[in-house]
Amino acid sequence: MTSRIRDPRGPLTSSDLDVKIAWQYHVEGMTQEAIAQELQVSRIKVVRSLAASIERNVIVTTINAASSEQIALERQLEERWGLKSAIVVPTPRDPRHTERYIGHAVANFLNTNMTDGMTLAVGGGATLHSSLSFMHRRELNDATVVGLVGSLPHSQWINPSIVASSMATRLGVDSYQITAPVLVDSAELCQRLWDQPLLGEVRARAKKADLALLTVGEIAPTATVFNYGIVPATIAEELRAQNAVANILCYFIDADGQLVDHEINSRIMALTPTEVSAIPRVVLAAGGRHKVEAIHAALKAVTTEILVTDTETASKLLE
Repeated sequence: MTSRIRDPRGPLTSSDLDVKIAWQYHVEGMTQEAIAQELQVSRIKVVRSLAASIERNVIVTTINAASSEQIALERQLEERWGLKSAIVVPTPRDPRHTERYIGHAVANFLNTNMTDGMTLAVGGGATLHSSLSFMHRRELNDATVVGLVGSLPHSQWINPSIVASSMATRLGVDSYQITAPVLVDSAELCQRLWDQPLLGEVRARAKKADLALLTVGEIAPTATVFNYGIVPATIAEELRAQNAVANILCYFIDADGQLVDHEINSRIMALTPTEVSAIPRVVLAAGGRHKVEAIHAALKAVTTEILVTDTETASKLLE
């Protein structure tokens, strides 16, 4: 009997794995063995899941579950963007809760996928901060968290370094930070700071991470990067004039995912989208109809393996 080779990056994830198995088997016509290989689970688990779906009345003549719409969107997103996994959560009635809904899904992903020996590289933003309260408190062995973005002098909750260090606290591991301002005065100073051995070591650690966790923002006064003064809100119009549609890791990109021709991009203390693309597993977590264009751009800027979003945003991304 030959053994199945497991993907070292971990299993496929979903908002409801049992419903995804049912969808693949009954709707897409995949064999149990093919499903087991794709989801990186045993064939026995697939058989038991299908049996449980019948008992739970998930399967009648169609897939009868509230999450079936989410699964359909997940499968379409995976195919459209070449993702290993998509995780689609319900769109809340109140748009102000979107970040919390997505943050909950991010926490569930980390609770399962962040394990001993791994290095997690973390960006900043309200969505990632929202995940903190849902993360399990654990004591991982030989694991670390590394910040991808510099710090703010005023330690508000939105400070990227606080998000990374708080995740490290919940995982019971050490954290490494880019101990320099997010935005510095000149490109020359930016390079001089990266040339410092300690900051160079942090950058090297981040580039060797096993898993990266990012979000993306739009170009609007309400975007976190402007609203909290991470970069001056006064340059938003300049950035739009340069065709910027999104900010990722505090860099500003156009609809094709390319850095726009604005001098601020040379003064950001953060790993670049290109550097992050080289990390084996990249998770992009973002939602809300106001972010659809930004998410499109981010998916082009960074090679993404897993997208976490909500149903309304997923539908807009597929249009």
